Amino acid sequence: MSDPRAALLVIGHGTRDEVGQHEFRAAVALVAERLPAMIVEHAFLEFCAPTIAEGLARCAARGAERVTALPLLLFSAGHAKHDIPAALASAAAGHAGLKVRQTPTLDHHPAIIDLSVRRFREALAVGAALLPVNDTLLVLVGRGSHDAEANAEFARYADTLARRIGVGRLETCYLAMAEPSLADGLAAARRLPFRQVVVQPHLLFRGRLLDRLREAVCDCRTSDDRRRWIVAEPLGPASLLADAIVDLATVAWATAERAIADDLATNA
Repeated sequence: MSDPRAALLVIGHGTRDEVGQHEFRAAVALVAERLPAMIVEHAFLEFCAPTIAEGLARCAARGAERVTALPLLLFSAGHAKHDIPAALASAAAGHAGLKVRQTPTLDHHPAIIDLSVRRFREALAVGAALLPVNDTLLVLVGRGSHDAEANAEFARYADTLARRIGVGRLETCYLAMAEPSLADGLAAARRLPFRQVVVQPHLLFRGRLLDRLREAVCDCRTSDDRRRWIVAEPLGPASLLADAIVDLATVAWATAERAIADDLATNA
């Protein structure tokens, strides 16, 4: 895609954590490297700048007539379904003629699953794993949501990941807004007979939630020396994440172009 009138606006949730902000911007930079002929901008839903309105204004100032807004979120919940569309609609109202289209969230994109597999294997390598994968318990930890559909998608994602890895057993839990909680998930791990546990955060970037997870696992190491506790890294600003973003944007652009072609044919 090399249309100078089209832009990609990557929208993050936003965090007060400066490292998390830096990692988000690093991911967007990887995307921009892959799309050198495109307008690529970023914005945050909350907590930090630029806002969605500011990001959309930057796209318009650079000559964009069509903007593909990509919510850089793992699953579609309230932010992707309501908050981001509302903010985009409000911001777009100030730019006459600017067309804005929103893509789906990352969900089960193959590149994201590949990245999760990579983070699991890296955790075993760094942790000097004592036992084979099929004797290892994986505790996959999601952010959590009040949206039941998003939590169900996380559970399906976890099952897909566990099958790919061939792990001995899978447990899932959440950091907020859903059950079982992180404390419940770690307690379940302690009741099971596995001597090696990988606690893997299904999070995009670093931040306070990750800090809380690491503190909880540290407590497990201190109080339970019968098993080895290994914490995996979050997905982070990796090439595979950039690949997924570009792929979602490319599909959205192709869909938009087909719609424009259909309109022209209909009105011809």
